[in-house]
Amino acid sequence: MAYSKKGEKSGSKLVNETLELFDTYSSKRDNWAMQAKEDKEFRLGKQWTAAQRETLESRGQAAIVINRIHPAVESAKAMLTSKRPSFRAAPREDSDNKTAQVLSALLSYMYDISNGETVIKQAIDDYYVMGIGYINVYQDPMKDMGKGEVCMHDIDPLDVYVDPNSRSRYFDDAENILVSKLFSRDQ
Repeated sequence: MAYSKKGEKSGSKLVNETLELFDTYSSKRDNWAMQAKEDKEFRLGKQWTAAQRETLESRGQAAIVINRIHPAVESAKAMLTSKRPSFRAAPREDSDNKTAQVLSALLSYMYDISNGETVIKQAIDDYYVMGIGYINVYQDPMKDMGKGEVCMHDIDPLDVYVDPNSRSRYFDDAENILVSKLFSRDQ
């Protein structure tokens, strides 16, 4: 879609800039992505290399995996999510008490309608296995019979591309954060 206002970018120019950003960000995180995939597979039981498996099988030994990582991650998730979180907004002054109560109730409602427990568990799992977990808060205009709702969901860390120049732990100073997913033609 091309914009007609002066000074704004045309659609093709915007697409080209986005592709350049994507290429830059993805090239900077390739090492992390490869390690994250290996870590994910390791957690799921792929703990022998092909050469190690071949050596064991040539000796007549089975390549048995005693997975200690999966139970440890599940235990950490259980401890961190054993109780339902409580949301509390703190008022800045006495006149803000009612506003803080409304915000606390809204956050709790958002957690409920978004199946927050599952979202948090997946983000914790991603953090323990790949080193980072993401939760996306977004506005869904189709929920509540077309009135819209604010919801949250987890995002696979391998789909997120953050500005490599960001120095903040929470990416507050990132110029851009791209989320890219691959879909088949049928999808």
